[in-house]
Amino acid sequence: MGVICVLPARLYSTRISRKPLQKLAGCTLLEWCWRAASAIRVFDQIVVATDDGEIEACARGFGAEVVRTRSDHISGTDRVDEAADLLGAAEDDVVVNFQADEPFVGGGAIEGAVRRAQELATIAVPIRGEAEWRSSAVVKVARAADGRALYFSRSPIPFSRDESPGLGTRARLRHVGVYACRRSALRRWAAMPESALERAERLEQLRALEAGMKIHVELGPWTEPGVDVPADIERAERLLSTRG
Repeated sequence: MGVICVLPARLYSTRISRKPLQKLAGCTLLEWCWRAASAIRVFDQIVVATDDGEIEACARGFGAEVVRTRSDHISGTDRVDEAADLLGAAEDDVVVNFQADEPFVGGGAIEGAVRRAQELATIAVPIRGEAEWRSSAVVKVARAADGRALYFSRSPIPFSRDESPGLGTRARLRHVGVYACRRSALRRWAAMPESALERAERLEQLRALEAGMKIHVELGPWTEPGVDVPADIERAERLLSTRG
């Protein structure tokens, strides 16, 4: 079994213009994410997957391997699936979708997700405050006792109607946008049409859940959120400036 890490990157995003090429503390966001991935020992290969020549030139400039993908993908999952084909991934390989806006993800939780990727696995960390829990920019996940994902939402879940002390805030989990997928499961996921819940929440993992696929949620320690909205840029630059 091999482990291939793919960083899908497109130039245009809905919230931050030219997000992968945003300069933060002297490097592009894409390079910071590639550096974070490069520090994780479990990966056998790390590539940037893009349809854009400017991103390709940037990635090659800091030493990344690049695969060019089509421009009509509706999600990062679809782009990573094409990249896996171009790279000749075997059916039992694990392909990791390491989203190119998560420069703070640590290796421990990712390595755990890779080990538990029977079909799909992802990561969640504790939510630290009420504002984070209620923010629609923060994706939350409800997790079963055996680690299965029950639902992902931009709404605050799970909601404790009676403020049950048995639930408390420990069940409040922020989803981290990294997926470890068996090649066969990734192919199945990408081949499905966009689902109703995926379209409503704009969360591609709901496509897999609606189809009955099992997503294991690996718990990790709290980590800084990624770069999702313009307000995140100043925070990320301040933190990354200490890395050198």
